[in-house]
Amino acid sequence: MKEKTTKNTDEIEQRVEELNQQFKDLTKVQKELLLYRIIVETGKIEDNSKGFNSFRYNQDINLDELLCLIEAANIGFFKPLIAYAMRDYKLKYQEIYKESLICYNNILENYKKLAQELKVNSSLDLSHLLTYMLWNGYFSVNKEHFYKLQERLLLPGMYSFDVIKGKGVCLAYAELLHNYLSTCEKDSSILICKVPTEKKAIICDYRPQIERNVKSNTSSRIFSSFMMFFLGGLINKFGNHAITLIEENGKIYAYDPTNLYALNIKDASTASLINGKGEFQIRPLMTLITDPHSDPSHIYEKLSLGEVKPAFSRKEFIFSFENLIELVNNNVGLLDDAYDNIHSDLEYIDRQTDEIGGKYKALRKIKRESKKIF
Repeated sequence: MKEKTTKNTDEIEQRVEELNQQFKDLTKVQKELLLYRIIVETGKIEDNSKGFNSFRYNQDINLDELLCLIEAANIGFFKPLIAYAMRDYKLKYQEIYKESLICYNNILENYKKLAQELKVNSSLDLSHLLTYMLWNGYFSVNKEHFYKLQERLLLPGMYSFDVIKGKGVCLAYAELLHNYLSTCEKDSSILICKVPTEKKAIICDYRPQIERNVKSNTSSRIFSSFMMFFLGGLINKFGNHAITLIEENGKIYAYDPTNLYALNIKDASTASLINGKGEFQIRPLMTLITDPHSDPSHIYEKLSLGEVKPAFSRKEFIFSFENLIELVNNNVGLLDDAYDNIHSDLEYIDRQTDEIGGKYKALRKIKRESKKIF
C-alpha cells in the first residue's frame, strides 16, 4: 500500500461525492462488482511471457482512497476489505513456484496443440476433452487420477497442482478447466456454488462413459459430516462446490468437470442442470471476494443484468459429448503421445511440490525468504 495520506473532512466528503457518480443508478450487486473491480484491477500490469498466469497488481490505492470508495459504494466495509486483502494473496505462493508454473503453462499449451490436431474448437468440446483427460490421468504424473479429499496441497492459485499429483477435488478441477480454456483463448471464470444435498434434489439422466475414481475413507466421511453439521450456515453462505463459468458466441453456461454436468445459467444466483434435473445456487460475488482474479473476462457483470438465455439443450450436450468420446477413442495414440511430450513437466512439478510443500509448509518458506530480504 502506498503511504497513508491524511485528508480533512471536507476533502473526504468531496472525494466521496465525486466517486458517487461511478455508482449512480447501479443495483446493489452491480455496485459490489464495480467496487471489487476498482480495488483489484487498478494498477494492473500484464506480462504475456508467462501465459495464462500473467497478471500482477500494484498496491496503489492508499487507505483514504479505499475508504472513500467503500463509502461511495455504500455496500458495507467487511467484504470490500476482504477483497482488498485477498487481491495479492496468491502471488507470494506463485513466486516460489514460478518454475513449476512455467512447466504448467507448457502442459496447457501442449494440450491446446492436441485439441487443434483433433480439430476440437468450441469451448464445450474443449471442456469435454479436458474432462476426459482429467479422469483418465493425462494431467497426472502417474497417469492415474482419484477424487480425494485428503493430502491436498491447497496452494492458492495452483489448486490444479493436486491433479498433477494424481488427486484432487472440485476446486482443482474448476481451476484446471478455467486455465485450459484461457490457454485456448476462450472466456471463462471459476465459480463457487451451493449444491443441494437433499436426496433427489439433483438427478442426472446422462453421464458419458468416463470412469470416475473416488478414494474415500472413514475419517474423510466423518470430517465431511462434521463440517456439514457445525458449519452448515457458512457453507450455505459461501458454497460447497466449484465449477467453471464459460462464455462463447454470446452464450453463457457452466461446466462441472467433477460430476460431468453442464448447466444453463438462469440469472445471477441460479443455474439449472442440462443433463438432468435440479439447480445450483451460484455465488459470483462470493467467488470474487475470496478470489479477486477468478473472473478475468468479466462474465459476472453479464449475469448481473438479469435473465440469461439457455445456452444448450440436453440433446445438444449429449450429442457433443458422445462425438468427443468417439473422437478420443479413435485417437488414443495422439493423446498418449501428447502425454509423453509433457511428462517431464509433470515430473518437475511433482518434485517441486514434494520439496516446497503445500499451503502451510510453503508459507513458512515464504516467511523465511522475506526475513532474508530485510
